[in-house]
Amino acid sequence: MKKIGKILFLLVLFLVVFYASYTTQSGVEFDRVFVTLATFLFSIFTGFFISNQNSRYGKIRDAMSQLDGKLSGIYRASMHFGHDMHTRVGEIIKKNYEAIIASNTWDYNFTHKSSTITDLHTNLEQYFSTVEKPSEIQKQALARVTSALMDLQSLRKQVIALREERIPLFQWVLVVLFAATLLVTVFSLPSQGFLVGSILKGAFTVSIVSVIFILRSFDDLEFFEGRIGEHSARDVIAIIDGEK
Repeated sequence: MKKIGKILFLLVLFLVVFYASYTTQSGVEFDRVFVTLATFLFSIFTGFFISNQNSRYGKIRDAMSQLDGKLSGIYRASMHFGHDMHTRVGEIIKKNYEAIIASNTWDYNFTHKSSTITDLHTNLEQYFSTVEKPSEIQKQALARVTSALMDLQSLRKQVIALREERIPLFQWVLVVLFAATLLVTVFSLPSQGFLVGSILKGAFTVSIVSVIFILRSFDDLEFFEGRIGEHSARDVIAIIDGEK
């Protein structure tokens, strides 16, 4: 719904700018140098911020992939602890991902209290307290699971830290200021009764606003939300359900 709303907003914005450019005459015309300078500054700042936020997204994606891999690895290793324990581990992990799918937010377990790691530790402790002499393969599986649980805690802290690396307010003010400057200089160019010029003005305005939308989506980690959220969650659930 958010994407549809943005598309409709950009379409309306284009039509408004086109109509205003085609039917009204510009009051003050700025020199073309101002247009070039405003374009350069806007592209430099937004390009840097988008590149930085894309790198941040990549780090979060890698950390989430490792986290999902660790959890699915714990589930597979728990098969050496017997059917009941294997089932309990699967239920704990599945509950973790069902919350993501139900809320449709990839970071649900980072913004809400999650007991996944604690529950896994508790069940392991309870299970091995009843096993007098674990087999060699159970010892190896336990070592793998314990190591994965330690890695999960580290990955969780890493994702939380990356999630908080937002664009500061002052930098947002600069981006909006440069965008407004660029729009003012573009609107100053004469285009009354000039069809192509009016279309270009509308397209240019939509492009500027779209860049800000993209930057905001990167900052809020919504640009590729499905790839680091629901898709991965469904993949792990499919493993637990025996579909993969």
